[in-house]
Amino acid sequence: MPRRPAARTVEAAILGLALCVAAPRAARAYDFSIDVATIGQGYQVRGFAPTGGSELLTRRRLTQTLNLSVFDLEPDRWHGEDADRAARNVVYFDASLRFDTDFGGYMTGRPTGAEEIRELQQSQVDILWAYVGARRLGGRVDLQLGRQLHFDLVDFYAFDGADALVHASRLVAVEAFGGTEVRGELPLSAPLYELDGTSAGSRDPATRPGQNLMLRPLAGAAVVVGGDGGSPLQARLAYRRMWAATADQLPGEPDTGVDDEKLALSASAAWARRVFVTVGARYNLLLATFDDEQVALRAKAAAHQWVGVEMAYLAPTFDGDSIWNVFASGAYRDLRGSYELELAEGLRLYARGFARHYDAVSSEATDVARWAGGGSAGVAWRRPRAVLRVDGYFDGGFGGRKTGADVSARVTARPRAVELEGRLTGYEWRSDQQSATDAGFVFGAQAGGRWRLGEGLRLHLLVEDNLGTFYASQYRGLAVIELDASL
Repeated sequence: MPRRPAARTVEAAILGLALCVAAPRAARAYDFSIDVATIGQGYQVRGFAPTGGSELLTRRRLTQTLNLSVFDLEPDRWHGEDADRAARNVVYFDASLRFDTDFGGYMTGRPTGAEEIRELQQSQVDILWAYVGARRLGGRVDLQLGRQLHFDLVDFYAFDGADALVHASRLVAVEAFGGTEVRGELPLSAPLYELDGTSAGSRDPATRPGQNLMLRPLAGAAVVVGGDGGSPLQARLAYRRMWAATADQLPGEPDTGVDDEKLALSASAAWARRVFVTVGARYNLLLATFDDEQVALRAKAAAHQWVGVEMAYLAPTFDGDSIWNVFASGAYRDLRGSYELELAEGLRLYARGFARHYDAVSSEATDVARWAGGGSAGVAWRRPRAVLRVDGYFDGGFGGRKTGADVSARVTARPRAVELEGRLTGYEWRSDQQSATDAGFVFGAQAGGRWRLGEGLRLHLLVEDNLGTFYASQYRGLAVIELDASL
């Protein structure tokens, strides 16, 4: 009898502890999004042997991509409970991975040993980008760390390293970045980001193929105006430099050399949602020349009319180790105009024209007419469940002639379930330099569709066949399975 009150006290304590543990508390979880795609392709390409013969090489390609985004990684104490969604996503992670392989005979008999072409691989795994980022740390700093891309109107590069953007005021920010260039010779790296003009498969020892194995540090800085998007004017002035140690150094040679050094400006402005202007220019400090200049104006002329004018200058430049900087073809200058008219809801007419001038290089005669011109016109009809588009184009002058037409259509057979599409294309061409042999025509047909198998799961199918001067048939098949998942 005396022990009963004590037993009841212990039971009450255990029950209270259990209630405290089971009481509802705020749960902490990350948000993520996954995009998975599996692409299968089957087609043939013509290969030309050194002896002059040719054969059809079979390609059976399988490509798988995985895009992953994880966000809302920061602890709760970094923001209040009443913060909106945009303010809460301070820390995030983004990655894209790709696996590519070929089961066909395309790789059979490829060169090996000293003549191996290292860009041709049976299977390859690439990390296209993967970085951890943070926005508004301390209210002022945006930071990204890892493999990241940068692209704007006149510049495009990728590097492994860090990028920090400090918001000095509401309209002005200062940026600094550094790391190493993403090169195809590095593990898990795609070669598509490399500067043009150097091949990892060089077979000539005089070109120092070992130079491709050297790391290339990269560093730069930029000033950004109106980067938050609230300003009608946005601009970025950036400087970057890339260099590498000298491989197989000889007496009298420097320890390092500059591979790329550029100053780039890109800017855009908008007024009253009627006038839009973009400007870009890039100066190549290594070659002491402007290699990219672009100006574009697009304006709403009337209630249903748009006009546009573009001017561009592009000079081919390459990696500092490339001999193509000496033998590069000349630059060209473009002037383009466009006009769009909306006749009715969903029905639009458009026309575009251009004039182009090719600059001569020192090894060519300068008395040859180097002008080219052409244009295109078409009509597009868009309805909630169908799209029809017809285009025609012509390009002639210096270099040769090309004329063609294109008809495409897409229709929704079952809302939110099945879409069907088709396309017919035909064109003919003739080159100025080899008019007897470099001329012909091509006619192609495509048919395909998209089938929604379930929530976030889609199947894409496409078949294509081309015939013309050089192919009696060029069949291609493409299948894509796409999966989206987010929580």
